[in-house]
Formats: sequence, C-alpha cells, structure tokens
Amino acid sequence: MCLQKCRRTYHSIRKQALRGLREKEKMKKFAIALLIAVLVPTCIFAANRGIFDFTVGATASTSYSIDDIESGAIKEFTIDSVRFGADVETKLAFLSIDGKIFYDQANKGISGLVSANIAADIFFVRIKAGLGYEYTYNFDSKTFYFGNALNGGYATEFSEFKKANFDVNVGVDFLLGPVTVGAYATLPTATSIENGQWKELFTAIGENWKYAKLGAVVGFALF
Repeated sequence: MCLQKCRRTYHSIRKQALRGLREKEKMKKFAIALLIAVLVPTCIFAANRGIFDFTVGATASTSYSIDDIESGAIKEFTIDSVRFGADVETKLAFLSIDGKIFYDQANKGISGLVSANIAADIFFVRIKAGLGYEYTYNFDSKTFYFGNALNGGYATEFSEFKKANFDVNVGVDFLLGPVTVGAYATLPTATSIENGQWKELFTAIGENWKYAKLGAVVGFALF
C-alpha cells in the first residue's frame, strides 16, 4: 500500500511538472510570436525609406536656450518663447542635409539652421549628428546674420562666412512608415573655419550644453 501511494504521488508530481513545462513553452512561443509581429512591420516601415528619402514637415523649437530658462532670465514662458516653422530634409545613404526656417516672434525676425549630418537608420530609429550654421534675419534692422554669437562668431556678409561659428546638431527620429516624428538639439560652438579650433567640437557638448535650444519635428516622406 505504501509503495502504491508513493507511485501515485510521484506520477501526480510528474504530471504537474510536465504541465508547468508545457505552459512555459506556450508562453515562450507567444512571446516569440508577439516579438515577430512587432519587429516585422517595424523593419518593413524602416526599409520602405530605402537609400534615399526626401521629407518635409513642421517643426517647433525654443527661442531661448536651456540656460536662459534655468537662470530665470525668462520670467514667463509664453507662446512667443517658441519658434514655429518648416523643416526639409534629404538623405542619401548615411548623409543627410537638413534645413529649418522659423518665424521668430521673440527676436522679431526669421531664423533657422542648415546642417549636414551623418544619419544612421536602425530599424525604425534614425540617429543624426552633424554641423551647421544658424541664420537670422531681423525685420527691424533688416540685417542678415549667420553663425552663432559665441565670442562674436557670426557674419553679416557671405564673404565673411569663414569666421562664422558652427553649431552641433543632434537628433533622433522615429520612422513610422512615411511619417517621421523626432526631437533635436542645436548646440552652439566657438569653432569656425577661420579659427580652426576643431578640438573644441569634442568639448563643446560638455561645456556649452546649457546654451542648447531644443525642438521637435513631424514630417512626411515624399520619396
């Protein structure tokens, strides 16, 4: 009798263990199926962009830097603290050219950024980093500036472009089929073609991050 009870207990425990293993296998299969269901459309969406794409969209950016906001120089954040405008980007392989133009109410003019970037598409995410020039046209003075104002590093004539400071442009985009949703930061540097302080580009992020302006973009790929 004791031996029979032990056998029944053993078979009962064995059945429960096998049932548990089957449940775990079902959960693993479900998790794998769910992962495939998410990744396959995502890869298809990313692949749809191909080696070349041309995107147009709308963008918004802060008129003031992080330092202006944190230091209290900006007493009240209003709609005038945000620049609204258009964004155009074209990408070929790993190179992208991006242009932004804003109506800048706070500075009474038009401003923007033109940059050349290295861009890498990883599934549905595009990571970008590059260099560009800020530009501003003031309605009151009717003066055009390009480059940022760090150490007076801007120019008012195209012939002086060598002394205009570069900006570092970094961004992350999510490629949702033909739609792009992204965020970016524009960071001023004191490096220009004229002064040749290229090593400063690597320290600019740590030293000048507080002067960065943040923005967001929504675009649509036409090609």
